[in-house]
Amino acid sequence: MSESSSEKKYEVKILKQISYLPKVFMVKNLNGQVQKISLISNNFVNCSKYISRSGLTFNGCLKYNHGQLTETKGIYYTPLSSLLSIHHRKKIIKDLTQMKNLIMKVLIDYNLAKQELFIIYDNYSIEFFDIFIKGQLYQFNLVYNQGNLEVYEVPPVNPKLTLNFNDKHDLTIYSHQIYFSSYTLTLELHSVPGIAYLIYLQNTTTLATKSQNHKEDTIMLNPNKYYLITHPKPRDKKSD
Repeated sequence: MSESSSEKKYEVKILKQISYLPKVFMVKNLNGQVQKISLISNNFVNCSKYISRSGLTFNGCLKYNHGQLTETKGIYYTPLSSLLSIHHRKKIIKDLTQMKNLIMKVLIDYNLAKQELFIIYDNYSIEFFDIFIKGQLYQFNLVYNQGNLEVYEVPPVNPKLTLNFNDKHDLTIYSHQIYFSSYTLTLELHSVPGIAYLIYLQNTTTLATKSQNHKEDTIMLNPNKYYLITHPKPRDKKSD
């Protein structure tokens, strides 16, 4: 077997039963984009590596385990404050390699080298978390889509989690106008990229959609269920 074929990555689906919708998770839209979503407004980290053209400005996330630092992406739930943090008003360091060397020195100096850690960094700060959960990629039941607008039936929210839903009769998501036949509990979620809403239906509800790029359409949604409405960020002005 050649080296290139042995290193080839394959996307697989893992079937998993869950009782409640996770606080942070990811969904893959029909157009192939992955949305990182959080039900909560704090205690989560959206990981995406950035390095400026000059290489002098950067940020990202790392996993530390068994003496190794590895880049990581996705979304993480961090229920507790950081185990250790370093902050400075000016840039701590201007080179990514030196940043990693500094991280390793801190781990040794603070006797953290044997722990598994999640680390976030930029030019001005480094934070170390010892308690963290990575949001998983889930495939929920798709019940409707109109272009890039997608509606999924999802598991219920954990009753221990307090979320501030609002009664809404309609929503606007990019070029899509959404109308509910009765007032519906809605919550705009933290989503990257794009927009996501969680809705809860107390009654059988008709959802009607209008868009300049699509014909008017309707779908009947069942009562006492949660639905996730997603739309990734349009790639261009013509996207819907």
